[in-house]
Amino acid sequence: MDDPLEEQFTSAYTFLNNHPEINLSNEIKLKLYGYYKVVTTGKVDTAKPSLWEIRARAKWDAWKEIENTPTEEAMQMYVEIVEKANVGWNRDQLDDIAIEDETKEKNKENTQQERMKYVSTMSYEEEEDDDDENDIFSCTKKGDTAAVNKILDSGEIDVNAKDDQGLTLLHWASDRGYLEIVKLLIEKGADVNILSDEEKETPLHYSCISEHLDCARYLYHHGANSLIKNSEDLIAFDYCDAQFKEEVIKE
Repeated sequence: MDDPLEEQFTSAYTFLNNHPEINLSNEIKLKLYGYYKVVTTGKVDTAKPSLWEIRARAKWDAWKEIENTPTEEAMQMYVEIVEKANVGWNRDQLDDIAIEDETKEKNKENTQQERMKYVSTMSYEEEEDDDDENDIFSCTKKGDTAAVNKILDSGEIDVNAKDDQGLTLLHWASDRGYLEIVKLLIEKGADVNILSDEEKETPLHYSCISEHLDCARYLYHHGANSLIKNSEDLIAFDYCDAQFKEEVIKE
């Protein structure tokens, strides 16, 4: 390997994968993942994961945010992040670190898989839904239409209220494909065009991202404005193919 920067980059991510005990914050892991993908793949080439795919969505966002970074700059940023993390690696010790674990070098295919393992996983698991049967957001995420209806009928819940992620019940139901709950929420006065706090997306955005055709059709034919753009300047139909869109809009 003739390029010193490429050698440093390779050494840095090899070191991390050879030391799984290293504890880095999720913020740092996401940054490393984003720069790694820019170096090895380039621009984002996959569809945006749905809302409930928390880890995949976080990684996709981290990559998307920096996808236009030049390759050399991405390698440099990766190297600097690892070095500043004070995990025992620096660019002046490449030779010693490269031979630290000879067993991993004996099988190139397995070594590559180990390298990928660290930078493509997060240290946290997907959040578990709240099991509280009186929590309307928990009931919505689980698809419990009867429980959602009962809570709404109590009159104690605003159908357009948002949770700590800035999402409404209609966002969650649309993302998970619970058509009956989508219908119920709209009947109860849910704002079909309400925006999520962070990404400024409508429930139609979420149903298109998750490819829930029935929900997308119902939303569209009950007032969803398909021209609303999110924070990335994309409309809901930018997240689906032409055939899906045709099925949504047809009478």
